[in-house]
Amino acid sequence: MCYADYDYYINDYCGKTIAEADFIRLSRQASAYLDILTLDKITDDWTTDERVKNACCAVADVYAKQDAGGEVASESNHGVSRTYVASGKSTDKQLYDAAVLYLANTGLLYRGVT
Repeated sequence: MCYADYDYYINDYCGKTIAEADFIRLSRQASAYLDILTLDKITDDWTTDERVKNACCAVADVYAKQDAGGEVASESNHGVSRTYVASGKSTDKQLYDAAVLYLANTGLLYRGVT
């Protein structure tokens, strides 16, 4: 299940990185990542929550940057030169940080016994 659609990505999340043709694949990956991170705690009650949708969009953005080779720092046209930002963070850390930003106070990341 994809937790956010392209309309939400563009209009509510105000995303600009992902083309519509790529969004279905990337949001599916992002949703699967969120299921792993939350131990499948995102049930029907949570699928309409803005925090879950925002986390899906943020993680999809990280996947899009990864597909592009990283975040572009500078680019030239005729010399076909592209320089990427060296963030120092692994992709796993970037994915986690993107998700935690929106899910930290939801209880979905809690791994203890209830």
